[in-house]
Amino acid sequence: MSKVDVVPRAAATAPVPSLESAMAAAAAVAANSAMSAPTTTAASSTASPRLLATKATATATATSTTTTTATTSTSTSSGGLKKQQPLLATISKSVTVPHLRNHKSNGTKRPRPSDQNKESRVVKSRQRPISSPQNSMEPPVLSFYGTQPVPLPSRFASLKGRLVKGHESALEDSWRRLILALRDEIKHIDEHRTELIPSIDFTSINDSAKVTPFEASLKRHGIGVIRGVVPAEDAGHWVEETKKYLETKHEFKPPPAQDPTCFDFFWTPAQVRSRAHPNMLQAQRFAMALWNSNDDDRLATRFPITYADRIRIESTAANGIITVNGVAEVPASLSLSPEDSLIAAAAAASNASIAQVDNGSLERWELDGYGRCGLYDDIFRGNWEAYNAWDPAGRVNATSDLYNGAGACSMMRMFQGILALTVVEPGMIRLLPSPKLSTVYFLLRPFFSPKEAAPESGCEDAEKWDRYLHPDNWGLDAEQTTIIHGAVPGHAQRVTAAWHPHLQLDRSLVTPPTLQAGDYIVWHPDQAYQFSNTNYRGGVASSSSADTDNNTSIGSGSNHSKTETSKTSMLVYSPAAPLTQTNALFLARQRKAFLRGHPGPDFDSTGTGLGSEAPHTGRLGEKEIREVGGEEGLRAMGLAPWTLGGGGKMAQEETPKSSPLVAEKDAEMIEGGSGSGNSLVPGTPTPISRAESEVVRLANIILFPDRYDFYMPTRASSPVPTAKEKEKESERRGGKRKRMLLLGLWLLRLHLRLRLRLRRVMFRPRVVVNGLRGGIKRGKLLLNEAGVEARTSA
Repeated sequence: MSKVDVVPRAAATAPVPSLESAMAAAAAVAANSAMSAPTTTAASSTASPRLLATKATATATATSTTTTTATTSTSTSSGGLKKQQPLLATISKSVTVPHLRNHKSNGTKRPRPSDQNKESRVVKSRQRPISSPQNSMEPPVLSFYGTQPVPLPSRFASLKGRLVKGHESALEDSWRRLILALRDEIKHIDEHRTELIPSIDFTSINDSAKVTPFEASLKRHGIGVIRGVVPAEDAGHWVEETKKYLETKHEFKPPPAQDPTCFDFFWTPAQVRSRAHPNMLQAQRFAMALWNSNDDDRLATRFPITYADRIRIESTAANGIITVNGVAEVPASLSLSPEDSLIAAAAAASNASIAQVDNGSLERWELDGYGRCGLYDDIFRGNWEAYNAWDPAGRVNATSDLYNGAGACSMMRMFQGILALTVVEPGMIRLLPSPKLSTVYFLLRPFFSPKEAAPESGCEDAEKWDRYLHPDNWGLDAEQTTIIHGAVPGHAQRVTAAWHPHLQLDRSLVTPPTLQAGDYIVWHPDQAYQFSNTNYRGGVASSSSADTDNNTSIGSGSNHSKTETSKTSMLVYSPAAPLTQTNALFLARQRKAFLRGHPGPDFDSTGTGLGSEAPHTGRLGEKEIREVGGEEGLRAMGLAPWTLGGGGKMAQEETPKSSPLVAEKDAEMIEGGSGSGNSLVPGTPTPISRAESEVVRLANIILFPDRYDFYMPTRASSPVPTAKEKEKESERRGGKRKRMLLLGLWLLRLHLRLRLRLRRVMFRPRVVVNGLRGGIKRGKLLLNEAGVEARTSA
């Protein structure tokens, strides 16, 4: 769950600055932050009067028009780290944390301090600011509220050109078909709205008569609600336990300015217990089974794993406490950074609808992202009708986080989901119920441009808008630009009314039905959605200070009544993720973060553990997970290995790698059908496929290398050999070794014989020549002697 843009609640009193002034101030702040250290009083005194006025106006607007942060009198350090005093309004009362002394922002190496300063160095490291203007990734967020998209590096123009090369004519035809189909789709959505979102009781997920219509509607519109997944009593206990957990003294990272109700907490009791709850795991298993997966897909949907996402808290409080969703007056002790003020001001000044799509942005066009598996190839080739939004094969090996952005998801998720722990009335979240057409549209939008500009803002002439949206007014760009609408490195994909006009977000975004405590809503990972920061619970009008004066403070250390509980809205992000090799690698990192109390890996891109929950009182551990979810809950967190044998049971004792027992278990686990009950998991009557067996084996090797031997198959689909197969292979290899040994001895003997013969051949000519030479000499001597004797006798 990345940083979500929300629909701010406009105030009637404070003036709202224009979007141009907010963007101008953003540019000025960005320039100043690039040239200097974090803002100080001296630096502020030298700023231009116009910039100061713009900042003051933006801050005032953010104060009166948007939700700021949670709870009572808070003061924030320039680094953004907050310290909490006991209170719930839960996320409140911060103390200032100073910057490090002599902090250098130019990247130069600091001298090593002496041993006598070791203690102070440790203290300073704990006070390190979470973010700074130099490292912040917020400036691109401002662009989402503007009228022009962000230009990207030149390589993206080449990337877009390669994607459409050779398919230009087919793409133009497909665009026309898409626009016409979207016109009918938007009309259908606008007519039915909430009726399009199906729901099913958790107790009915095994009833085929009720599952069939639910599945059909879910696949058509991409959204579904599973009712009563968690008992309401359990949800209420989790809310109270989480309140006490957050009341303890601790440090926390403040929420982003544009989404002040979404907090970077990952291991609260509500989150840990809900992720391990057997009903939640069963609901996720049920939802993922609705995808069109086959036996060759290298994923195991029957083994859901957890993803550490954030928590959303909205609260109303009294006695001057700042509620999570904002009140009319904000204490002077609460100070937003210049960037946060500008973001809040830009959000307030913009009337355009902005929705978000998770699981990457630029990665959907990148060849190293989703292009690795060719997930969207049919779309880019002009045949979007062939694209199957419910085929997971193209997502298993895709990379959804190429830029290591804070909050960008790097795990494969088959559903984004939210578990309601309190009653949530319609209006908090809106979704676009068109998983296929909306995805195709925002993927093709960067390749096309209008021939005539859009009507002016506020124009209500239907004919002008019809001409602008007509397919004849749009054409494929002859030369592709570097712009990809709504996509910025390290951020989630945005869908806006200005850049994606055919989606008509004012008509296509619908609200789900009322969510009761324990309900679980899921939607397709390519689906656009939008959160609002207005508290819609039970008709509570938190925008009026008079309404909150009669409320009782929440989290003051006293006993919490039912009335107090009803004034707190709590949602836990609970996406459904299957077990894959890549997800197992991520799970190993997440398990380490959980044991240390650090943020989820996707929300701690620096790896420093800033915003850690390690010092929190009452932080849950492995023991509590076992109490809630047993072995299945531990496996979902990567704390226990998976097994496909013995009906899902796992031996408790660790066995050495060389032990025959482990080899036997590995063989049984991979066979997945060699015995009664070995091929089935409780509650899932489908036999285990070989691909799932291999995924489970690799996951166990990744997470528990000390208990499982590593085996690399010769082919991607090759199964691991059984014990009998290994014995036969050993015998075969033994006979082969003997034959090879005999052959080697014979070759050695032959080699020696050849060497001897060669030596004889080499030395024999010399003997002959030497003998011939000696004979010739002797012959000459004999001839000479004979001649002398003949002459003498004559």
